[in-house]
Formats: sequence, structure tokens, C-alpha cells
Amino acid sequence: MGASLIYGAFFASAGYLLPLCIASFGGALIAAIQRWSLARSALIACGGFIVLAIYGVFADTVEYGAPSNATMTELFWGVVGGWARMLTVGLPVDVRGDLLITPVLIAWIAGFTGTTLATRTRSALAPIGPPLAAFAIALLFVGDRPGTHVIATTVFLAGALSLVLLRANQSALRYGVPVVVIVAALGIGVGLITPLSRGDDRFDPRDLHKAPLWIADTLTPLAEIKSQLREQPPRQLFTVRTDPAVDRIRTATLNDYDGTLWTSADQFVVAGRQLSDVDGPAVTADIEIDTLKGPFLPVVGEPTRLDLTVDDITKIGYSEASGVLATTETNPKGLRYTIVGNVNPRDDQRLHAAIPSATVPLPNGPPPQLRALAQQLTLGAQTPYAKLLAIETYLRRLPYNIDAPPGHSYGALTRVLTATDPADAASHAEQHAAAFAVLARALGFHTRVAVGYRLPANGSVTTSDAHAWAEVAFDGVGWVPFEPTDVKSKPSEPRTQSDSPVSGPPPPNPPLAAPPAEGPTPDPSGEPGSGWGDVLRTTAVVAISFVSFLILLTGLILAEKARRRWRRRKAPDHAARVLGAWDEATDRLVERGATFAVSTTFAEAAERVVGLAPLAPLATAAVFAPDHVTNDDARHAWQLEKQLRRELSPRPSPRSLRAWLSPRPLLVSWRHARTTRRNLRELGVS
Repeated sequence: MGASLIYGAFFASAGYLLPLCIASFGGALIAAIQRWSLARSALIACGGFIVLAIYGVFADTVEYGAPSNATMTELFWGVVGGWARMLTVGLPVDVRGDLLITPVLIAWIAGFTGTTLATRTRSALAPIGPPLAAFAIALLFVGDRPGTHVIATTVFLAGALSLVLLRANQSALRYGVPVVVIVAALGIGVGLITPLSRGDDRFDPRDLHKAPLWIADTLTPLAEIKSQLREQPPRQLFTVRTDPAVDRIRTATLNDYDGTLWTSADQFVVAGRQLSDVDGPAVTADIEIDTLKGPFLPVVGEPTRLDLTVDDITKIGYSEASGVLATTETNPKGLRYTIVGNVNPRDDQRLHAAIPSATVPLPNGPPPQLRALAQQLTLGAQTPYAKLLAIETYLRRLPYNIDAPPGHSYGALTRVLTATDPADAASHAEQHAAAFAVLARALGFHTRVAVGYRLPANGSVTTSDAHAWAEVAFDGVGWVPFEPTDVKSKPSEPRTQSDSPVSGPPPPNPPLAAPPAEGPTPDPSGEPGSGWGDVLRTTAVVAISFVSFLILLTGLILAEKARRRWRRRKAPDHAARVLGAWDEATDRLVERGATFAVSTTFAEAAERVVGLAPLAPLATAAVFAPDHVTNDDARHAWQLEKQLRRELSPRPSPRSLRAWLSPRPLLVSWRHARTTRRNLRELGVS
């Protein structure tokens, strides 16, 4: 139960809890029926899990009370790759079958194996191993989500310590229960007051797992602004209603600059309901897509929460690094969603005292003219924010012309910023935003280019609202927008190319041809964008590694059994060979479930197992009269051991194979040796 409660930080609602509780208690109940053999219990447990998965996890795929093809497909892929899907979604997420199946499977296995160890072994600690493993796995799936999991830890510790107490010494139950309570309380209390409880540096396997949601590569959105502004008549892209009102909405952020293009190398995970934990003034936006093409979707500020009205949310991705929302659909017409984001208003007083975030260097070094211009514009500025205001003011004074040559490479920006002819200095939002980001980076600021749209009063966004601006990161504040384009000076309608006042040589940075529309990159499994290719490969590696480990372990067990048999049979004296035959005979019985205490005599063992009766007198003589044991006695003892083996396994069978591979004789020998050493120490014998 403790592990089940951990998933409260993974799922957005409590709908996961009932299936997990049923799995925990269901597996335990089947294992508790001791009249069944272990093999039969395991088989029934597998069937019980399948029933729970069909009607408790994938119930929405059941048709007329019976599992459909979709049910079995979802069940198969959930068991094979559900763990991978859990590591690639933003948390918390809505309760879905493909995400719930793995926790249910883990809970079922933990309940079954823990109860099996409790009812079929005498170890006090072994039964808490499976629940502890399930608890640790749950923590890995939750990752670095905030929270201390106090209730879950309390339930787990109380249950585990109580189980150990009951199995170790039931007579001390009266005094043990208060001790369990005190130890659990102290452990939780110490954990809460130590720095470890904050979870700031928790390991999150998502940092190691490659995101499986592929978004189609597109031309940098910054280069598409001009074509949108020139489109006549303007095309409606989407509608948006915000509360409170904002003046812009973002679709993409571009962090990487190679001297030619501003681009982004975002990796996306399947978007969950909770996107981030950024604090700040919240803005809610209801958005409905019309003709906006993918992959990028509109967001406000730094997104924190997403509510979708579609069933298949696996086509929506989110990049936590940049706050960008994207879709695998090239034409998401009709998509509706509500996005909540934190918008940091420009607070001049606060920003004058703010410290800029660590810088990102420009590639290959910017042209000397641009670096000199940045330094010249900021002469006399007293604060970092004042330097940014100076650059913003300068760029807003540049002549605006939608028909200016496109491009935002070093060459294009140098032409615009160092021109003496107003016609050469003409530019628009693409160059202004890129120039601000480059000039600010040249001074050591962490900048990026944001691409999106200005919001009209009626909320109906068209291509004529396409826009770009720059953003600068400040410690403790976040990304602050800067507007290097004087939008009030923009002409209401773009002129055609023949009416353009700009003349001269061809544009130095001609627009790139738009790539053909394409969906998400197909994976080897044949289903585009599903990510199952990587899931299958990863699962195959894990499976092969596990099988290899089992083969190696089996080989070691067989090798050790063969070594022990050879050593016993080749013992230097006759008495040792007789005792070796006895040990081999009892090992064969232990492989089939027999148990012998350290204090059991040869005669007592012979009374319990008829097959040992002929061998018991020889073993007794080997202990109490070793000098009278002859070579014939030793040879006869091994013949009796061989006869017992034939009686136990008259022909090959699954049971004899299981006994042959069983490590129980090795474990029993180790346990008996440990018990003997402890008893000798208590008697004072070295």
C-alpha cells in the first residue's frame, strides 16, 4: 500500500488508487492459499492479473463485456512498454490505462511474491523485499516531483517493521509495537528536518531517457513572419480568450544561433496536465485552432497547466526547457485547449536591481561592427537592465518596412544596423528581434527570440498579427520580454514587391524554400511518432540482459553443485566419502522441498524419509567410528545415493529439471554453516 500512495504525485487524480489496491491485495490473497503448489499459484496469479488489467485498467476498450482486439493490444503494449511511456510524460497526468498498467503489474507482483515468501519461508526479512522494491520503483517513476511522501512512507515503514516483528518473535509483540511506532516516527521526523527531504537533487530517470515524441522539423519560425504578414487577405489562424488580457501570445522560442539562423533543439515529452511549477501572475487562455499549421501551438507566458478537450493527448508534446507546446499533427484544425501561464510584467524598478542569468556565447564571434555597436549604445548605462533598454530604444527607431530584404544572419544584421542610407536600414520584426538578441548576447546577456502573435481586441488572430520579439533571462525573475519593434509604426497593409521603395542588389539572405509538410518521424515499428521503436529496442536490451543474467546464474549454480559432488566423492578418507554421499542424498531431497534442521540426527532423518534408511547406519558409523569404515562401505554409500536419485527422478520431467536447477541446497548449506558457527561462538568454542 505504501508504494501505491507514492503514485499520488504521478497522477492528477485519485482514480489510480482502487486498481492498485486491488492489485496489491489480489496478488497477496492468491499467494496466501497454501494448499496450492507454487507453480499453480503463479499460474492463477497470472490469470488474475490479466482479468484485473482487462476490467480494471482497460475497461474502456471492453465491448459487450468481453475483451476486444484493442483491449489485448493495449494490454500487450502496456506490459511491454508502459514503463517507457511513464518516463516520457509530464507530471502529473490524467489516469490512463497505458500509464496505469505498469504500477498495477508492479503492485500485483509485489503482493504475490511478498506473501509467497511470508508463507513458504522462515526468513524474517525476505517478505519485505518485494514491497521495498515496489516502493523504490514508485519513487523512480515519480522522479523529482516536489513532496515528501510522508503518508506513504509511514504506511510502508509501519507495515514492514510490523511484519518483521511478527516473524522474528511473536512473544515480544506487546513491547515491539511501541518500538515500531517510535522507530517509524523518528525516521520520518528526521527525514523531514534534514535537507534530503526537500528533494532538490533527486535522481530522475527522465533525465536519462530519450523523449519519444518526435516533432516534425520545420523552417525556423522566425523566417516565416514576413510571408504571413504579406498574406492577403489575412487568414484566421486561431481564436483566444485570455483572463486577464495580454498583448501577445507565443508559439516558439529560439535559443540557438549559428550566425545564420535562430533555431531551437527542443526535446518534447507527452504533455501532462501540470507543465511546470513556475510562480508568478497567472493568465488563463482558452484557445481553438483554425488554420494554424503545426507543429507549434500558442501558449501564454511560462506555461504551468494544460487542459485538453481531446482524448488522444499523446499527440501533444511539451518542452520544459523552453516552455513550448507542440503537436505531431501538421493540421491541428479544431484542437481546443486551455493553457495557464505565468506572465512577468515589466517592472522597471525590480529589473534595474535584477541580476542577469548566465550568458550563452555567440558562435564564431560576432562581427566587430556589431560588438562595437552594442558597446556604443550602452555607454553610460548604470545597470544591466538600462543597457537592454538602450538597445531596445535604438532598434525601435529603425525604419520599418515589411518589404525589406529578409534574413537574420550576421551579414543581414550588419547591413541593417550599420547602414547610412535609410533604405538599407529598413527592416521588420524578424531583423529587430534577432538584432536585439545578438547585441544583448554580445554584452553577456542570456537571450532568446520569441515568435508568436499580437493579440487583437476581439481575440481572432490572423496572419497579419504575426510578430517576433526578444526575451532576456534574469535570476529570480525569469524571461522578460523586450519589444525592439515599434508596432505602432507598422503600415496597415503590406505593399506588393513592385511598390517597394527598396532598390539595389538582390537580398543577401534569400528566403529558404519551405520543406514539404511531413508528419512525425516514423520509427522502425512502422507507427509514426509513436516511439515504440525505441521502446522495443530498450525492452529487448533489458530482456536480453535479464536472460543473460539468468543463464549466467544458472551456470554458476550447476558448476557449484558439480564441484561439491566431485569434492565429496573424491574425499581423502572413506568416512568423509560416506558423509559426502549422505550430504548428496539430502541435497537431492532439499531440492524437492524437504527440510532438515542442523540438529537432526541420521536416524531421525531416516524415519522421515524412507529412502535414507539404508544410508543412515553408514553415516552414523562414519561419524562415531570412522576408523572402521572401509572402501566397500564408501562405494556402497554412493551406490545408495545413486539409487535414491533414480527413485526421485525415474524419468525426465519439469519437476526434475526444476530440482536440478534449484539453488536451495547451496542456500541451506550456507544457512546451516552460519547457524553452526553462531552456536559454537555461544558455547565459547573458537
